[in-house]
Amino acid sequence: MFYILSKIIYALVAPVSIVIILFLLFLLTKIKRYLYLAFFFLLFFTNPWIAQHVMAWYEVEPIALEEKNQYDAIIIPSGFVINFAVGQQQRTNFSDGNDRMLQAIDLFKRGISSKIIYTGGSDTVFGAYEAEAKLGKEFLIKCGIPDTCIWIETKSMNTYENAAFTAQMLEAKDKNWKQKKYLLSTAGFHMRRAIACFKKQNFNIDAYSTDIRSSRSKNTILNTIMPNYGGFQAWTFLWKEWIGLVVYKIKGYI
Repeated sequence: MFYILSKIIYALVAPVSIVIILFLLFLLTKIKRYLYLAFFFLLFFTNPWIAQHVMAWYEVEPIALEEKNQYDAIIIPSGFVINFAVGQQQRTNFSDGNDRMLQAIDLFKRGISSKIIYTGGSDTVFGAYEAEAKLGKEFLIKCGIPDTCIWIETKSMNTYENAAFTAQMLEAKDKNWKQKKYLLSTAGFHMRRAIACFKKQNFNIDAYSTDIRSSRSKNTILNTIMPNYGGFQAWTFLWKEWIGLVVYKIKGYI
């Protein structure tokens, strides 16, 4: 119930929802203040310069690792893989958040760690999908990661559960897991909430930020003043994380 409620709350207060609600209020009431506010927020949220600088302020900065930096496992939280049918064939589909997986593959190949833990169930309210960690493991094996080097957790549906259920899995597999060192590979804008969840579950864990969005656009005139969807998208990610931080703090998840 909490999972569904959190999705509804976010949908109502997301940046695009705010603009739509203000336009609807103007149409229903004819009060011009709502129309002015709608255009103001539309221009504000689609301004790439503002969005990029706020994103840069909030993202956890990436770090450089060398082979001497050793970890017992790299943890990949879910949120970017689903499967769907194409004729009689099941296809695995990746969103643009898959950088956390690609970076984990790179880290494994460079010898930073000899184990990958993929945590994620089927993060959906409607439809039947395979657990994301299962799909991710299949892809990792195709990329040359040995089956024995991949552990998966397949029940979690959000970041809190990624951490809590991974801790439960490790408790069953290795009683000394709390003394080991882990590396969390996830998006820079998601890292604050994610790392807080894992530390709450007593992980000795470092942050390895991926999918760095504040460095995607160059500071040209067009990228500074011309409205675009990229600004809206950045604010959408940030809004979701800020709401998540508040809710998780209230629930005691972090």
